[in-house]
Amino acid sequence: MTVSQIMEGGPNRSFASGWYAVKALERIGVAVSVPKTAQCRVARYRLADGAAEVVGEFVVDWLRQEPRPRLSPLPGSKQYQQVLAVLGEYPDSWFTVNELTSKLSGVRKCARRPTVELYAAGYLLRRLSDGGKPGRVEYQYRLDPDAAPHARALLDA
Repeated sequence: MTVSQIMEGGPNRSFASGWYAVKALERIGVAVSVPKTAQCRVARYRLADGAAEVVGEFVVDWLRQEPRPRLSPLPGSKQYQQVLAVLGEYPDSWFTVNELTSKLSGVRKCARRPTVELYAAGYLLRRLSDGGKPGRVEYQYRLDPDAAPHARALLDA
């Protein structure tokens, strides 16, 4: 498989980060490079001999892990309330930390810490940006619809 084919099955990342991930797997002996041929001059990789069983065990173990607690209570905090107020206004929109910070201009210098803490507590959903814009891929956040009633309670605290 090529790096592009491998990346189709995973999170949306840049080509360079996918290539570095494959190179890391190659260094630890999980993936090996397939020699280029006259018909195919593209770098290709496959699982190393004997790695399929180890990778399979890792995936099974990973799937067995208990999910993290869905929602953790947080104290009523102005920082959390400010971020939740913006996300509650636009429940179907995804925001990067920079976009949240710009919405909170004049109120907060940066929304990074409260946003990450709200995500860790289960109030927010997170995804990687689509990479359609120039620059590095960033996390985007939005209010988790399942946690919206709890977020409203936190706003009223």
